[in-house]
Amino acid sequence: MSKLPIHKLTLYKQGIGFFERRGEPERASISLVVPRGSINDVLKSITVALPRGGRLLGIDYETPADKQKALGEISVKMTDRSSMVDLLSSLRGSRIALEMESGETATGRLVGVEASLNPDTHPATVLLQADDDSSRIQILPIGQLTGLSLRDEKAVQDVGFFLDLDQIEQARTTLAIRLSDETPEARISYLAPSPTWRVGYRLVGDGPNQAQLSGWALFENHLDEDLDKVALTLVSGRPISFEYELYESRIPARPQVSDDPTALETISDSPRVIESLQTIAHDFRSPMSMIIGYANVLGEAGMWSKEQQNYIQVIRRGVGRMNEQLGNLLNLAHLREEDSESKESLSMMRRSGPLGDLKVSSAYFKPVVMDNAEPEYMTYEVETPVSVRRGRSAMVSIIEQPVEYTQVCVYNSDKMPNHPLLVWQLKNATGKALEQGPVTISDAGKYIGEGIIRFTGVGDEIQIPYALEFGIVVSETFEQGASGVLGVEFDGEERQAVVSRYEISERVYALDSHLARDTTVFIEQRDSSQAEYCRMPEPASATGDHTRWSVAVPANGNVQFTVSVRNVREHQENIEDWDIDFIQELHDDDLLPDKAHAQLEKLWDEKHKAQDAKKQVRVLQTECEQVVSGQEQLRKNLGILGDSKREIEIRDRILDDLEASESRRRKLERSMADLSAEVEQHQDNQQTFVDAIYGDSEEDV
Repeated sequence: MSKLPIHKLTLYKQGIGFFERRGEPERASISLVVPRGSINDVLKSITVALPRGGRLLGIDYETPADKQKALGEISVKMTDRSSMVDLLSSLRGSRIALEMESGETATGRLVGVEASLNPDTHPATVLLQADDDSSRIQILPIGQLTGLSLRDEKAVQDVGFFLDLDQIEQARTTLAIRLSDETPEARISYLAPSPTWRVGYRLVGDGPNQAQLSGWALFENHLDEDLDKVALTLVSGRPISFEYELYESRIPARPQVSDDPTALETISDSPRVIESLQTIAHDFRSPMSMIIGYANVLGEAGMWSKEQQNYIQVIRRGVGRMNEQLGNLLNLAHLREEDSESKESLSMMRRSGPLGDLKVSSAYFKPVVMDNAEPEYMTYEVETPVSVRRGRSAMVSIIEQPVEYTQVCVYNSDKMPNHPLLVWQLKNATGKALEQGPVTISDAGKYIGEGIIRFTGVGDEIQIPYALEFGIVVSETFEQGASGVLGVEFDGEERQAVVSRYEISERVYALDSHLARDTTVFIEQRDSSQAEYCRMPEPASATGDHTRWSVAVPANGNVQFTVSVRNVREHQENIEDWDIDFIQELHDDDLLPDKAHAQLEKLWDEKHKAQDAKKQVRVLQTECEQVVSGQEQLRKNLGILGDSKREIEIRDRILDDLEASESRRRKLERSMADLSAEVEQHQDNQQTFVDAIYGDSEEDV
């Protein structure tokens, strides 16, 4: 079989390669040897094109099997040290012809080999049943044999199969591509796993703010052959690629039908079995229903964050799938054979949806944000054909572009505390997206540092920190600033005031320069989604989630720069809990309109009048309880008095005191009733003002 060389190779970043082989077949069969680990990708993707005519007859390949296991299953057994004896032993019962040193030929059926005796006195012999007389067994010394002919077709096939199987290489698989005799040219293409290619960059200064950007791709020839003048293409895009088992075959299990009356197939319609399955279904589905019920209640609560709502949806979907699988299990247990294939197909369609069952892992594709994601921007075609010896790696040039850069000095304590970073800023003007990789920077023939180029789209800005500026020392202190109210809104539906309160925190940067020149340092800070900058100068730049301010640092001098951040949080508050000082503060800060301010003052006044009236009621209630207690004591005193003149006088005085006490009790009760009515009136007035503030009343307060 002939072999075709690799003509073109496309390597993808996620670890696959697209191979194209071309050539003129020397025979009507082409051999393609691939690693065993690549065979599934080859089988799912191989394409054979015959541009100048001819016909593809088919492709066959070695059936996967464990080599030693397959050798153990055939009748022919041979080892490396005793192949002759093992072969003759394996051919027992076959017709053979043995050629002897004397020139004679003995033919017949092989009985066996006698090799158990002492080889010094009794050399190994072959026992052969003669063709002309089946009652005669010939004994022939193995040492005198010069040849062996197989006269049994089955034996010929067994020996041939053994030899074919023995030469199979476990680590590789050979595909035989069968072509018609007149095939002048063939092109074969296929996918196979390949080590991912890498990239490294160089930035070489070439005059003021000028540099040469070079990009070198590194790849490995892991094949069992040399690459000779191969057209190489490197692709940064990530097409969906996956493993699918095609090489290994399987025999699907079938239902087993038994005559045993206790077998499941026989008793599946038994009431006892059905009752047991219903019990299992109830035991499984009851907790599932509880879980989905609580998940629905949580989902309707409406107080969860977006991330927490996603967790609730995960619970719902998971329980739904478990219920579905339980239903499938019960269907199988009932052995409803009729129409099972159509039901299974319909069930699979419901589960997978129109896009099928393929799920792409987030670990396989990391999210990338870029403005220019066209395929041509992420494809690198190497101009010169590549030659790489087997087992070696190579570097090829993919980027060569002059660029303009600006050097800036940036301080970001999250990246590097105490000292600013020296940064080269430039635009990606290469016309290609840049893959992430290390970059080495040199200027004026000197190495000055290195950094990392992140994944960068065409025209996007590249910032490369490459060294520290030790001539400037930066220290930081944190201070807590002012706090207050930023705004107030009245939520009529919730009957709450939404108060936006703020707190200002300050980060003070102290920059101390030991350089003999003035320097501009950019203070960089990560933006917060819950805060905003306040009382700050206009930033020099605001890109992504970072903001920079420029700070002029004098030579051998120092300067301070303060970043003020205002954190704003909203709170729901009950307006009836506000005190008059807070109400006046809101009005003074122009956070309350005059009408709302007047209504809140009246609400506060009515609230405090009601509180004063309640206090008076409690005082009168205490006095009333004391009067009633005194009356009880007076009545007890009356009960122990006799009919003497002295006791009659005492009784009269007690009766006068009891009458005065009763008069006081009635007066107190009338006062408490009046005050309670006053409290109710004040509370009604409060509700009127609350309704007016929230817009629920049309009364002009």
